[in-house]
Amino acid sequence: MEQSIKNIQTFQRIKKLKTKKFSKFSKLKNKTVGAGFAFAILAAAFSALPNVIPKPLMEENAAVGIVPNPLMLVFVIYVVNSLLFSPFKKSQRKNPNVKSKKMTMILLILLGAVEASGTLSYTIGLQETSATNASILVNSETIFAILLGIMIFREKLSKQEMLPFFLIVIGSILIPVGTDMHHNNWELSDFMMGDLLVVLSGFFYCLDTFIAKKLSDNIKTRHIVHIMSCTGAIMALSLMVFFEIPFDIALDQLSVMSVVGFLGIGVTMMLFVMALRLIGAVRTVLIYSTTTVFSIAYSALILSETITLLNITSATCVLVGLFVLRNKIGSD
Repeated sequence: MEQSIKNIQTFQRIKKLKTKKFSKFSKLKNKTVGAGFAFAILAAAFSALPNVIPKPLMEENAAVGIVPNPLMLVFVIYVVNSLLFSPFKKSQRKNPNVKSKKMTMILLILLGAVEASGTLSYTIGLQETSATNASILVNSETIFAILLGIMIFREKLSKQEMLPFFLIVIGSILIPVGTDMHHNNWELSDFMMGDLLVVLSGFFYCLDTFIAKKLSDNIKTRHIVHIMSCTGAIMALSLMVFFEIPFDIALDQLSVMSVVGFLGIGVTMMLFVMALRLIGAVRTVLIYSTTTVFSIAYSALILSETITLLNITSATCVLVGLFVLRNKIGSD
C-alpha cells in the first residue's frame, strides 16, 4: 500500500513537470510566432519606402535645385547596400562541387541584374506617375508569376483560383491604367508611360522570385544581398557612363536615399527571410502583401497625394485577390 502511494506521488510529480515543460514550450512558440508576424509587418512597412520617398527627389521644384537622374538614385541604393551587407569574414564552409558553385554565382549575378532592372523601371515610372498608382501597379508581379507558371511550368488555375486572379488583374492594372487613359482622352501620355514602366518592374520582380527559388537554402541572406547589390551598382554605373548621365546629387538627397535603400531593400530582405523561417511562407507572403497599404498611407501622409475612391477600390481588389489566392495555394 505504501509503495502504491509513492508510485502515485512520483507519477503526479512527473505529470506536473511535463505540464510545466509544455507550458514553457507553448509560451516560447507564441513568442516565436509573434516575432515572425512582427518581422513580416516591418518588412512590409520598410519595403514601401522606396515606392514613395524617391518621388519628391526627382521633381523639378526640388528645393536644393538638383534633380538626380533615376539611375543615380538606383546606383546610390545598391552601393550603400553592397557596403553595409558585405560579409565581415570569409565563409569557412567549402563547396567541393565547383560546377555547383559557379552556377550559384551565375544565379546571384542574374538575380542582381534582374532586381536592378526592376528597381530602375519602377523608379523611372515613379517619376512620371503618382506614388499611389505605382504602389498598386507593382502588384502586377503576381499576375506575371501566374502567367509564367502557366506558360513555362504548364501549371493550371483551378476554378476557385480564377476569381481572385481576375480581381488582381482588375485592381492592379485595368482600373489604374484605364482611369489614366480616360483622363488623357485615351492618348499615350507621360503619366501612362510611367504606369507601363511600373508594370514592367512587376515583371522583373516576378523573374526575381523565380531565380531566388533556384538558390540553395544554405546561402546566407547577407551574402545574397551583397552580391545582388554589387551587381546592381555595377549595372547602374555602366548605364550612367554609357548614357553620359552626370553624378549630380545633393548631400541630403544622398543621405535620404542611403537610408531608404538600406531599409527598403537590404533590411526588408533580412526581415522577410527571418519571418519565413519563423511563421512559414504563406503567412509571411500574406502579411507582406500589405506593402500596398503602407505605400498608399505614405503617399497620403508624406506626399499629400489625394487618395480617390478608385484607388481604394483598386487596392481592395488586389488585397482580396492576393489573400484568397495565396491562402488557397497555401491550403493545397
